[in-house]
Order: sequence, then structure tokens, then C-alpha cells
Amino acid sequence: MPLFQRLKRLMAHAVPGRRGRGIASVRVVAPLACVCAVLLAGIAAVSQEGGNAPVYNPHEDLEVRPRPGGLFPDLADRTWFKRGDREPDPRAFSDVRDDADLSSIKRGATDDINNIIVLVGEIPLPNTKAAVLAPIFMTNHKNIFGTISDFNFTWVGYKVTGQFKQKGFPFEKTDLSETIIGSFVHASGTNLGFIGNKYEEELRFYTNYVSEIVSMRYNFPHKLSAAFTLDSRQYFFVKRDVPDDFIMPHNHVNIFPRLDFNIDWLTETGIDQITKGFGLQSWIGYGVRSQWEKWGQPPAYEMGREAKEFIIYSVTATGGILIGDSQNIVITGRYKGGDRTDFLSRPRFGGTIDNAKLDVVHGFPVDSFRVNAFGLVNTRYSFDIFKWLRMSLFLDYAHVYSPARQDIFGSGYGFRFITIGGLPIWITHGIGKKYYPGNEEPFEQVFMVMAAAGW
Repeated sequence: MPLFQRLKRLMAHAVPGRRGRGIASVRVVAPLACVCAVLLAGIAAVSQEGGNAPVYNPHEDLEVRPRPGGLFPDLADRTWFKRGDREPDPRAFSDVRDDADLSSIKRGATDDINNIIVLVGEIPLPNTKAAVLAPIFMTNHKNIFGTISDFNFTWVGYKVTGQFKQKGFPFEKTDLSETIIGSFVHASGTNLGFIGNKYEEELRFYTNYVSEIVSMRYNFPHKLSAAFTLDSRQYFFVKRDVPDDFIMPHNHVNIFPRLDFNIDWLTETGIDQITKGFGLQSWIGYGVRSQWEKWGQPPAYEMGREAKEFIIYSVTATGGILIGDSQNIVITGRYKGGDRTDFLSRPRFGGTIDNAKLDVVHGFPVDSFRVNAFGLVNTRYSFDIFKWLRMSLFLDYAHVYSPARQDIFGSGYGFRFITIGGLPIWITHGIGKKYYPGNEEPFEQVFMVMAAAGW
């Protein structure tokens, strides 16, 4: 009996006592059965005609090209990241306003890698604060469209940054940079772009801004440089969950001119941030808002007209010593403060993410502290255990000068692994403690995990 007739007869008696329903089933399934029959007949015909054709033997394939086992057999064969030891460009720009700088990961890759994805996780213990678990995307292209302009794009959490750089323009010893930043939701004003500690953020409304930044730098002899930066920032506030008597802050434009002076006798190479020499970075900026009034919930209003104009300044000194081929000691000291600052412009610090050049204090989430003025000392000692394994030890101390005295101690240890395909993975455990006058808080802990892949 032909195959089709057998299928039809079988479907007609699929449900005993319900012949009509069986016939309906045949009408639905019969076309599919015909297609299957045609495919099977075609396969049989091909097998008969190609009887002398070579037959695939998986054992022979394994002998020619051995493949790892497991769920994803191709993972070990892929190149996820290619390390390089490029030194930083002596005429490279530092990010304005001391935002996160992930350039060490870019410089740690070879020249043919233009795009990098970083997966970062910052997990506080005990779980009483918000964790950071998010991707970061970076891309950079040199001499775009045949010009002297380099283009960099970074997406970090709720913040996107696009930057154009022209070296030796408009004069031989000057460099020009144009940057556009968009920051949205609650993370606006943070150093990295994530909500590191949601209890320190303003959650009653959304804070968004778009910033256009133009910076010109003049390069003096002996690796000295000075720069002038003009930052024009437009703020937009959107209600989220505000009480009836709550006064919203005004949408406004913030103009922030800034002067920088740097001594660049410092080199930093590779994803391990091997640092040698001495460097000094200093800057001061004066901000003017188009309008600003008191806002908040009565009677505890936030600063109003007195914060319409404000000042922010920072001085950072860094020294690094390389012992042998791998042992590296780095000490960084920073003072950062301001006058008439508020929740948008107040300096922030804290965090256990080591590769972003943030004001870290190990043991605390990113941007845990928002203060008027602080001093910070970071110490790092790192060395190779194996070629694929490097260990780092951290010791931090921060002193808050205003609004209230506070001492913060941080410590930590971390490892950098080079895994399959050259994929670098960083794991850091930070332990910190805050001291108030007459009060001591328990120790805090943060685990940081980071991985980078590039192509």
C-alpha cells in the first residue's frame, strides 16, 4: 500500500468513534505528509545515485582537526582579546570633569582592535545596596574619512559619549577635542554612568542632560601642557514620584569653563596599568547656570540662588615604580573640592572598579560618597604570579573635609586572569570601613568582576 494511503487511513482512525474529526485532521496533515514523502524520496534518490561518494566520518574529522568538547566546542578556538603593550599617547586628552576613563583597556589591546565590550559587575555584601551588572561598549577609529580626526564612542550604562580629536590642529603645538555626552535617568552626574548606590541618588525625578564640550590644549616642552575647556550642558528634569508640595528644579543651561595644567612625566602601559614616573594633573572650573531657584519639599529645601554660580577644582599627583619586569608600586593622591556645589555638581568618590580611573575606595560601590571636599590616597602593589595570572593589593584612605568630617579606609586584593582566546578577566574583593566622630560603622564588602572582549 502506498505511503500516502497508509497515512490517510491512519489519521482517519486516529480518534475512535470520531470519524469526522479524523477526516478533518487528514485535511490539515495531508499536505505536510506529502512534503515529507517527497523529501524522503529525494534523499533516497540522491543516496542511490551517489553511492560511491565519500561519507562523512566524525572520527576522521577529529583526527584532522581536534576540537574541544563541551557545549560550545568553538570557544577555545576563538580569539577574544589580543593584548598589546602600547604606551599612552603623550598628547592624549584627559576626560573633562574627571569622568570615567577606560583608556587603559583600549591601550591594552593591539592596534587592529577597534571595538571592545566590557562586562562589569560590582556586587556589595551584604546585599543592602544596589549592584552594578552591565555592559560597556567602546569603539575608536583613527583618521576617519581620510582626515586628521580620531573618533571615540563609549556607551556606559545610562551615559553615551562621542568624541572627535584633532592633533596638531589648528596649530602645530595645539590639539582640539569636541565631545558630546548624553546622560539620562538617575545616573546623571555620576562618574561612571551607573546608579552605584541608589540610596544616595535623587529618585523622586529623572535627571537628564546633554553636554557639548570643546577643549584646546597647548603642548609645552618637557611634557608640560595647559588646556582650556568650555562645557555647555543642558539639564532636563522629569517628574517621577514627587509629593504634592514638592518643587521641581528648573530646566536650565550650565556653562562651565575650565583651565587645566598637567605635568606628564608618567607612562602607563597595558591592561595591567603598569605605571612608571611622575605625573601632576590640576584643574579649576567656574560654572554659571541660566536659572536656579530653591527646590525640594518644604521646609527642607535644597540650595537655590546661592548655587547659581559654583566652583570645582582638583589636584592629582601620581607616582609609579617598576621593579624588575612585573612588580609595580603606584601611589596616587588627590584633593577635590568646590564652593556652592549641590547634588548636580558635588564631587563624588568610591568604588571597587580599578580599570576606570575613578576615585576608588575598595569595599564601597561606585559613587558611594557625595561631598563638598575630600582628600584621597590610593596605593597599589601588583606582580605576576604566572604569565596568565597577576595579583594586585590595594590600600585606600579618604578624608572628607566638608560637609562633615569623615574618615574612610579601604583595602582589597584582586586577580587578573588570561583565559581562553586571550580573554582577560578581573576579580577583586574589597573591604572598607567608615569612621564618624563618636560613631563607627561595620565593615562593608564589594566583589568586582570584569571581562573584556575586542575585535
